[in-house]
Amino acid sequence: MTLVTLITGVISVFPILFKDESNTQSLKISMKPFRPDAVSHFALPAGAPIDSFPAGGPLCTPGQEAWLSEYGVRFQRDYILDLRNSAGGGSSLAVGNIRGVPDATSPVDAAYIVECDKSGDGGVVAEPGRLLLDSGEGAFFDKTAFGPAGSGQPNTPLAYNLRPGETGQVVLSLTAKSDFKGQVVTSVSVGDQTSDLKVPLTGMNEVIVPGVVSPRTILVTVEDGLLKCNVIPNPTAQVSSCDVHDIFRKQ
Repeated sequence: MTLVTLITGVISVFPILFKDESNTQSLKISMKPFRPDAVSHFALPAGAPIDSFPAGGPLCTPGQEAWLSEYGVRFQRDYILDLRNSAGGGSSLAVGNIRGVPDATSPVDAAYIVECDKSGDGGVVAEPGRLLLDSGEGAFFDKTAFGPAGSGQPNTPLAYNLRPGETGQVVLSLTAKSDFKGQVVTSVSVGDQTSDLKVPLTGMNEVIVPGVVSPRTILVTVEDGLLKCNVIPNPTAQVSSCDVHDIFRKQ
């Protein structure tokens, strides 16, 4: 009778001692290019001969993309960021302060982002965020891209509380004011533990983003066969409208 009681006691304590509870290593995070074949982005310098930009249809054509490749620098702006708390129990993980850590930056001449959308299907499939890599600030929820998928507060720091087993997903747009080469890093906390984790990249070793003049203010898009200048609504915008010929006029 004593032996049976002892064995039962050991079995009941075992799952408590070995339960997989949340810790800072429970965060599984990765980042990969978002729609790289459907939408391309370029840093197009001021002084580019935009009067020679080829005419086209409603969407960006191969000829227009070739022109942008000739006069601009193509880069991957948008990424899917996947997060998961892999723990089987315990507390939530607090994930935030997603930021750029440069290996190198260098100043650039004036350039603007041009978006070449070749598919037109548009819709954001996950929470939209934006990160200015060389600002020293964390990523924030992107007010300009909010649709049915967006639930965060516009222009507030991008952060998640992930319960055990819970997942999150962000479409993160990366920009910089200087040519940026480096990594994306996030902070994760549980209880009194805090760690910084480098976000693994799929298919590349580091993030490479050319610098542009107005990463939060002006975006040029290919619309109805033309280059159209668009002002991105945000708290730091200094203008309410823009003209494509004005911004690309030789400095």
